[in-house]
This record gives sequence, structure tokens and C-alpha cells, in this order.
Amino acid sequence: MDVGQGDCILLTNSDQVMLIDAGDVGAGQVIIPYLKSRGIKKIDYLLLTHPHKDHIGSAVDVIDSFDIGTIYMSGKLATTKTFEKLLDKIDDKSIETIIPDVEDKISFGDCDTQIIGPVKEYDDLNNNSLVLKITYGNTRFLFTGDMEKESEMDIIETKISLKADVLKVAHHGSSGSSTGKFLNEVNPEISIISCGKDNDYGHPHAELLDKLTNIKSQVYRTDVSETVVVISDGNNIKINNDTVIMQPDNNDKIIDKENNMVYIGNKNSKKFHLESCNSLPKESNRVYFKTREEAIEKGYEPCSRCNP
Repeated sequence: MDVGQGDCILLTNSDQVMLIDAGDVGAGQVIIPYLKSRGIKKIDYLLLTHPHKDHIGSAVDVIDSFDIGTIYMSGKLATTKTFEKLLDKIDDKSIETIIPDVEDKISFGDCDTQIIGPVKEYDDLNNNSLVLKITYGNTRFLFTGDMEKESEMDIIETKISLKADVLKVAHHGSSGSSTGKFLNEVNPEISIISCGKDNDYGHPHAELLDKLTNIKSQVYRTDVSETVVVISDGNNIKINNDTVIMQPDNNDKIIDKENNMVYIGNKNSKKFHLESCNSLPKESNRVYFKTREEAIEKGYEPCSRCNP
């Protein structure tokens, strides 16, 4: 959801509802009407990745507006008034609250839903963000809160599979997160950045955007596209009503470093181009092929201008 400089993600599956984070103070004016417009009365799982204000700021408003099943929180506490009010509200409502361990599962519809981080406790609140991986059919989603480099490296060392088709980019696109090694492990077809327009932090940072460009990930930003709607049928993914062609394990969009050749397909016209072509589609409408033969096999025709 577009909640400005903050995070709030609505997930639904098999009539169950999960909300990851609740934006900053005031974001409830967006979150609550959005959920109610979809007929939501109960949030089965409210997962608060960490206690920074831009992630829990409107949690009290959400709790007051909906029936809450279970709350998941990181074990790291904060001393802010916002966090203290949240704890008081949880206590007043007697809501079941769980501090999960790594590899804990959440029974969420037909999805395989697993906590994969943090793998240890850190002094820093961001690194203590809960990290959630959801697999639905053949599609995979990774939600990272505000985790930073240290937590990323520790998760990589566990050897757990981080492969995901859709990545919620950590920390609003900060250069302090999303190392090249981490992004290569995830290798996301789609990357979504939640940040406020003209925010004071300069998010998303140019270094991060360059990294996502280098791995050929399609980028969606709430400061540009506003609320981003992702729909999966277990095999295919649609974003804002555009179908994304998924590649097995995303390997097809990795450029052969020795050959250094890539072909770019237009998902609408079904034409494919050289990187140097002046008729390339915008990033959200691209699909990448390693060979000319692969593009043709997928039903794409060569561009008449660049003759790939």
C-alpha cells in the first residue's frame, strides 16, 4: 500500500488476511478505508517486522478498527511512546502475541509461510526485522522489513533458499541494505520499494536502483506507482493488471558474463530486441532472453529495426 514513507502490505489467501506492518502515524487514514473497501473485517495475522514508527505508527488504529487474530512481533523492544501505546493496546484487547523463531511456520491459507530471519539478535532494530518467505504454488515472495547488511549476510550463511520471484526491498531502498550478494541469492523477477515521494532520506538510493538494474529486476515504487497490486495464481503473477512472464528460478534473465549478450522482449508486442535498439519497451514491459533461439521458442519475433 502507498502509505508514504513507511511499510504496509496486505496479503489475502483462501479467505485469510495478513497485514505486514502498519505504516507511520496517520497512515491509518489510508490503510483502514483500503481494507474496508475490500470487505475485510478480520485480520488473521498482523505481522509487525520491527518497532520503528514508520512500521507500527498506525497499528493501534488498525487494532481498533478490525478483529485481530494473532500478532507476530520481533523480540526487540523500543522505548518510544508509539511502541508503548501499541503494547498497551495489545494488552487491553488480550490479543495473542507471538515472538517467532527462525523456521517457524504460519498457517496462512494454501501458502507455505515461513519465518527465515533474523537468525540472531542484534543491537540494531532494523537488523532485527522479521523476514518472511511465502511460497504459493510455484511463486515465491520475500518480505524483508528494514533488515540491513549484517542480517542479510547471516541469513545467507544459513544456506536457506532465498530465491523469490517478488522481493519487498528492504528499508525503503536504502543503500545500507540489499547487498549485491543478497540480491544475487534472491534474484527477484520483481522488486517492490515502499517509500514516500520526495522523502527526506533520498530513498530509494541510486546505488540500490543500479543493483536492481544489473540483475534485470523489474522495479515498482509506491512513490511512483502508488499502491502496487500483485496477484498470483500459483504459476503466473500480475502486477497492476500487467502479466509478468516468470522464468524458472529466474535464471533466464542472468546475462552470460562471457557472452555478455542479452535479448529484450516486449511483453505486449511479442517482439524482441538488442540492448542497443532505440525501440526498447519500458522496464515494466520487458522480459529477458539469453539467446535468440530462446526468444523465438517463447513465441517472440525479431524487431525489424535492430534485427537481433
